Amino acid sequence: MLGRLHAAPLPAVSSSLSASAAVAASVRPQVGAQPRLEQGRCPGVRSAAAGVSALSAFAVAGRRMRVAGPSRGGALQSRRAVTSMAAGSLPTLHVGLVGYGLVGQELVSQMLAAAPTLEKEMGVRVEISAVSRSRVMALLPSGSSDSLAGGAWPESQEEPADLEKLGKHVLDAAASSGGKALIVDNTASDAPAELYEAWLAAGANVATPNKRAGSGPFQRYEKIMAASRKGGSRFLYEATVGAGLPVIAPLQALLKAGDEVESVEGIFSGTLSYIFNSWKPGVKFSDVVKQAKDNGFTEPDPRDDLGGTDVARKVTILAREIGLKLELDDVPVKSLVPDKLGESWEPPADKKLGDAFVEELKAYDDEMEALLQEAEKANEVLRFVGAVDVKSGKASVKLGRYPKDHPFASTQFADNICAFNTKWYTPRPLVVQGPGAGAAVTAAGVFSNIM
Repeated sequence: MLGRLHAAPLPAVSSSLSASAAVAASVRPQVGAQPRLEQGRCPGVRSAAAGVSALSAFAVAGRRMRVAGPSRGGALQSRRAVTSMAAGSLPTLHVGLVGYGLVGQELVSQMLAAAPTLEKEMGVRVEISAVSRSRVMALLPSGSSDSLAGGAWPESQEEPADLEKLGKHVLDAAASSGGKALIVDNTASDAPAELYEAWLAAGANVATPNKRAGSGPFQRYEKIMAASRKGGSRFLYEATVGAGLPVIAPLQALLKAGDEVESVEGIFSGTLSYIFNSWKPGVKFSDVVKQAKDNGFTEPDPRDDLGGTDVARKVTILAREIGLKLELDDVPVKSLVPDKLGESWEPPADKKLGDAFVEELKAYDDEMEALLQEAEKANEVLRFVGAVDVKSGKASVKLGRYPKDHPFASTQFADNICAFNTKWYTPRPLVVQGPGAGAAVTAAGVFSNIM
């Protein structure tokens, strides 16, 4: 199933630096434990904190209808807001939601809860102008955002889903009020990603946890980035890698400040983090996977998690952020799915796929136990890690072994963790660690990125 694993040493990290400024506490809901940045001195981290704390400045600048923010952060900046304020009304951010599942409903809940604060403290109104499911959508009249409270669906405005029409509706609403348009894609589909270029070029901001655009065909990725520049709009994709954990922003800050990134390595799957944090000697690997499935950590088909493709998408996004022109297929993935249980495998007709897969996985428990025991004898842990090596221009996803004093060994529950090895951060890396999965955390990540 897997070959021999070798430890990948990385110095342990000490001395903490608070990252509470990075979560925009004044308007963002507090969800679970806060992420943390670790290391000592670094101009890059100072830049990251300053960039996000511009939200505080926005509370003052918003009264003058001039919003400050980092170059890729925040969708609330609008020159037209000056006109709106002159007319005596608040500038409005018109939001169109694509995807109204757990994350979409949670995001609406957070937006509605924060709306009074945004109006009072920042002088900005957030209005949900449209919402779409996979087959139906609702184009909402002005002032009806509250009709979505509690995950409600506005059946009276329901019509067949048409994302091009949805985008036009949101842009027209923004043009009418003198505000700004924002499309939030909460799906994992390619269909909305195909429209990012047009939306951005038309002046609508796009925010998303959807990894398809950032890890899809490189040519499309370049067009999306160019459209953002051309339209004066912003493509906000912080949540594509760490969900609610800030990973892209610290990386951008390091690069802008002049640091040279040598490698990025991390645990980017909350599901696989949970599995390997829970798996101890004497416990069968299949039992841990079953526990993760029963607790709702895995996809309905656990192979989607164990296969590592999701991690490969995140690694591809990070590689491109650094400047590497990688395609998803360029990233080799050492899957945890046995070959015999791959894509061609089908469960018995009388069993659910997830249950049947876990049952079949039991045949490989001894093989996995041998890997765990080998790591234990060397005082090491097993972790499923994605990595980008800038010097070689390559990326990879695989199961690795790490010393028990390594930062990756300190993860708990379903933590994500990312280590940046750079010219400034050596011999110790900059480490970002915290919860990176779940609807509430993901929605909070998207909302924070919008702010």
